[in-house]
Amino acid sequence: MNKIIIDVRTKEEFDEKHAKDALNISLIDISEGNLGLLKDAPKDTDISVYCRSGARASIAKEILEKEGFTHITNLGGIDSIL
Repeated sequence: MNKIIIDVRTKEEFDEKHAKDALNISLIDISEGNLGLLKDAPKDTDISVYCRSGARASIAKEILEKEGFTHITNLGGIDSIL
């Protein structure tokens, strides 16, 4: 099973610092259906999401679940994972 880490913060926040190997797909993009590389990913892909505090990641997790993804983990805020 593939594993993807997604930083749902803005590009500017992502550029300041981010987790190693993380992709940047902002919550705004996710909420508008712009899933980037996730568009063609299998629905059982292991996806972890994070943001600054965990709040945006929680919303992103709900949206992705509605899109049919089944293995999503909210890692919380960036400071707790770095």
